Amino acid sequence: MRLAGPPLSVPMFASLFLTACSPAPEEETVAEQESQQFETGIYEVDPETGETRAVVNNEDGTTTMRAGERVVPRLPEGFSIYPGAEIRNTIQIGRNDAAGVMVSLASEDSPADLVAFYRRQAEAAGIAIELHLETDAMTMIAGEAPDGTSFAFQSSGETGETTGQLTLRRGLN
Repeated sequence: MRLAGPPLSVPMFASLFLTACSPAPEEETVAEQESQQFETGIYEVDPETGETRAVVNNEDGTTTMRAGERVVPRLPEGFSIYPGAEIRNTIQIGRNDAAGVMVSLASEDSPADLVAFYRRQAEAAGIAIELHLETDAMTMIAGEAPDGTSFAFQSSGETGETTGQLTLRRGLN
């Protein structure tokens, strides 16, 4: 994998991390898979925890990312993890005053309970819910605050387990 080249936008940055999480070619050594340094940044995986860390430098500044099931999410004021939910994965991205977090979680409660919980938090934070989509398989709500903070929560469930994904972003474009 090579990071040198044109500057990375945030969508390209996210794509890079998804690509980076795929299995490495057989010819790479374990050491090469665990930590790599490039002209524009660093990518490393903690062999004990599986946590992925990366730094990308471009004209927008230095963007950092941490991802893994043990990464503690830094949620904006007014937001919290659903009570009793198990965090399955967190992706935390930051650049200067901009930040984004995506948390995948699971709960024994219903999808409707999780959606109602995050709707209350979003509305209390000044986010206008502009999207409410329900299908047989999932429910999604999303919106934006006047300060540009965007929010989305998606939930789906089977008997005994509901999964959800909370996404909050401010200043990343």
